[in-house]
Amino acid sequence: MISVLLPANSLSYASQLDRLMESGALPPFDPLVIEFLDAVSKSVLLDNVMRSLPEMAAVAHWMRKAHTVELRDAFEKNCGDRIWLARGVALHFAPANVDSIFLYSWFISMLAGNANIVRLSARSREQVGVLLARLNFVLELERFKPIVDRSLILSYDRDDAITRQLSGICQVRVLWGGDESVRHLRAVPLNPLANEIVFANRFSLAVLNAGEILRLEKDALENLAVRFCNDAYGFDQMACSSPRLVVWVGSTSSCDSAQELFWHEVTNELTRRGQQYPEIVGLNKYVSACVAAGNGFTDKIYSDVTGPVSRMRLAKDANSDFRQVECGGGLFFETEIDELIQIASLLTERDQTVSYCGFQKNELRQLALSLPARAVDRIVPIGAALNFSTVWDGYNLLQCFSREVDLQ
Repeated sequence: MISVLLPANSLSYASQLDRLMESGALPPFDPLVIEFLDAVSKSVLLDNVMRSLPEMAAVAHWMRKAHTVELRDAFEKNCGDRIWLARGVALHFAPANVDSIFLYSWFISMLAGNANIVRLSARSREQVGVLLARLNFVLELERFKPIVDRSLILSYDRDDAITRQLSGICQVRVLWGGDESVRHLRAVPLNPLANEIVFANRFSLAVLNAGEILRLEKDALENLAVRFCNDAYGFDQMACSSPRLVVWVGSTSSCDSAQELFWHEVTNELTRRGQQYPEIVGLNKYVSACVAAGNGFTDKIYSDVTGPVSRMRLAKDANSDFRQVECGGGLFFETEIDELIQIASLLTERDQTVSYCGFQKNELRQLALSLPARAVDRIVPIGAALNFSTVWDGYNLLQCFSREVDLQ
């Protein structure tokens, strides 16, 4: 059964789909779309529930007019005198574990001029309902009728017939989810003229310069802990860009001292936030640590593995399969290297984001140029791991949602 979540009108699924297909595309960065996103941003910030959620506050900040105008100017500068238009209809399959992702996917496609169909999981969290209420409230304004005509957010249980129907009429299909979900969706035939953007399971890590950490003043160390907790605990460590491996660069003695300072401050920050987990989360982390030890992924499990900060030392001979330990809740592998460039030997194609602290730009550039094939798409400061960008997982999304007309 299909539930239409947006727009909140009396039209049936079939009628709204017909209207969307008949509406056509808009020009890239149409002023009405920029106005709509700004209105949604203001509406989210006026809602006490939404404003209290860091991920929703981040989306609202991203949608503000000043930012979308910056995106427009950069897009137009990149296009020059070339002609870029919308592809047509974009079909988005949103993940269940990161509620805000569907907004970025939908809105970037909307900025490119496309009409959009978004399928949300029935397992989406409660705040998604609050968010949809905000969106529908804004869409009740008469001036946004062109947005209503080109938007359809729905939910349905796994049904290949519906997915096949929607995949046959779209020009872009966007898949967000775990490997199993992605494999299943990719098996559904796609419009031969459509392209596909895929975001499957990824793994991320943080790398810290031990010597620089030891030189930080107290307030700077506290700020680092705040930013690290934002990255790691924003979605209970289950976002693809949240670090699950922490790499320390420096001598053994400096790494030991820096770890003690850093993890103490992270624990203090979690205490200030009142971060608590049900006992079942602690049990899951204990079991995951034991499984990691049994598989040879770790040779040391630190004390209090059931607490908010749970640490395991990555075994020297551990293979890349340690990335399959996906427990969340603050369970970290940890290792040490002598120089930043050595981190390249640890990386695989599954790795997405390296967040860092204490390194110069030239060091980071050297690392980027030494990356193995397909490994790592983002190198960002600690605190920016969850910040969404129009370039994600190696895709320039504005270009992927657009098509270039070759005028000679």
